[in-house]
Amino acid sequence: MNKDDLITYDDTSSITSTPESGLKAADRAHALRGAQLLAKSLKHEGVDILFGYPGGANLEIFDVLGGFGITCIRVEHEQGAVHAAEGYARASGRVGVCLATSGPGATNLVTGIADANSDSIPIVAITGNVPSHLLGKNAFQEVDIVSICRPVTKKSFLVGRVADIPETVRQAFMLAAGNRPGPVLIDIPKDIQQHYPIDAGGRYSPPPIPALVESPEAAVGDIDQHQLAECCRLIKEAQKPVIYAGGGVVSAGAGDLLRQLAEKLDCMVTTTIMGLGAFPPGHALDLSVLGMHGTKYANDAVNEADLVIALGVRFDDRVTGKVSEFIRHGRIIHIDIDKTELNKNKPVTLPICADLRSALQQLLQSVEAGDYRAWNARLESLRAENLLRVPDNDQLSPQFAIDLLNRMTAGEAIVGLGVGQHQMWGMQFYKPKNARSFLSSSGFGTMGYGLPAAIGAKVACPERLVVDIDGDGSLNMTIHELSTCHRYHIGVKIVVINNQWLGMVRQWQDMIYSGNRSGSDLSDPGFAVKRADEMQDIYPDFLQIAAGYRVKSERVTERGQLADAYRRMLADPDEPYLVDVIVNFEENVYPMIPAGGSYKDIILSDADLQKADHKDSQGSNI
Repeated sequence: MNKDDLITYDDTSSITSTPESGLKAADRAHALRGAQLLAKSLKHEGVDILFGYPGGANLEIFDVLGGFGITCIRVEHEQGAVHAAEGYARASGRVGVCLATSGPGATNLVTGIADANSDSIPIVAITGNVPSHLLGKNAFQEVDIVSICRPVTKKSFLVGRVADIPETVRQAFMLAAGNRPGPVLIDIPKDIQQHYPIDAGGRYSPPPIPALVESPEAAVGDIDQHQLAECCRLIKEAQKPVIYAGGGVVSAGAGDLLRQLAEKLDCMVTTTIMGLGAFPPGHALDLSVLGMHGTKYANDAVNEADLVIALGVRFDDRVTGKVSEFIRHGRIIHIDIDKTELNKNKPVTLPICADLRSALQQLLQSVEAGDYRAWNARLESLRAENLLRVPDNDQLSPQFAIDLLNRMTAGEAIVGLGVGQHQMWGMQFYKPKNARSFLSSSGFGTMGYGLPAAIGAKVACPERLVVDIDGDGSLNMTIHELSTCHRYHIGVKIVVINNQWLGMVRQWQDMIYSGNRSGSDLSDPGFAVKRADEMQDIYPDFLQIAAGYRVKSERVTERGQLADAYRRMLADPDEPYLVDVIVNFEENVYPMIPAGGSYKDIILSDADLQKADHKDSQGSNI
């Protein structure tokens, strides 16, 4: 541990700390220990629910939460706690909170913290640690979680004095929700939780719970007038513009402004997977999602445009493919709240650091459209020729399963997703009508994300229908959280797109590794051949697992059975329910732009795949 990070509670202030035995009798009735100050500070931030798992180094905190009106939903694994906090934050727009003990409890949060960092999700992760005098001494269940998390948080705090707790909490929440949102860690040694703040005279000295403190980061505001004028000029001069919108639009709560701007300009809109829900699906100007598994017409539009207006995006490699070929001939206006994203992955014509909500309001007041009728006609033609379609046959395809769910819920559900093929089919065929309704581990690609994220979303929005669209491989990583659903009566619905493979891995192995399907088969190893008429050997048996957690479930193997199964699943909004949908075992996700390729290399079907040789892929991750 860096000694500069270790500030003991008695070396920088006259406010020190003491155990209860050191308090004067007159102070004991109203004094608050560190754990109580933490709970009071959390309550001041509006926290009434968090997700956690108890252990020796955080029992002081667990002991006092109820007294301050805070409920802890105890998950079955700390990774479930942090993903649930993410789902809570994404669905509600508020900061999600998770709580873990020291050592392995803290490190079990790291994957979810990194996930939140990648997708800019506002969470505060709180960890207990060993007493201050044992820090850095390899004590039982001690780890320097502050140093571990520093690269994947906006800031990581080690609380060194009891008196610092209220201001640390205030700053943590301001940072998590401020500007570009993200995760913040607060690590609190056990003695800091147990002790009381006292002044130099030995009297209890309660630190204030601050309403405001100086912001840890400068606020980002409007577009400056020079850049605004240049932005309007570029838009007016363009003949083939496209708006490319991402998660920043959702974070800014600017979806309605995006729609207004698109309609004022009569400009087509494509979104990233993080931007789903920010623009109305089915709108005349909607091009759906672009990128590796996005629509052909969205990818064509962005790359053939003479101006791309990029809003709250980071030019992720899953969108750009070969970055030198992405928007090769067009100008780019990039507006983002995080100035470090500007010109980071893709050099642009006009980089603008601004708050997206303010920026869109300015553009609506100032911008004038050019004549884009010929361009829009071209895009409408491309869209009509390349619409994503459910396979027209009697088989139970994953596309059909998700499209039917979309139709039966009218796109009104909040959906959480695991990671894999089902995630991409979910992106293509579930059409969320509202922002904050499509919860996907998009930047980090964390398998096991779907169920706990859906739990967090349902806790945040109990009146909404919440469905976890998961894969058999991804669900298997966190299926124990069915216990959380049962224990707390959290009515998450789980739709398992079950193909008995790590499907995306298998697809890439077939494409790049000559069909060597090493490690991707999820079926029973004693059952060598997968055949549609041998469904009875599905492995693992999710129905038995669900029964063990006392969650209702059923399995569907035929297309005609699925609507009735969904009706039973949706009948009681407060009851957790799992539907195991056995789909075509070797269905591939299309469209697909091979890793390191450009939009011109797009593969639309198995027939296209057979014509191409992808063994020379640049080796990008799946």
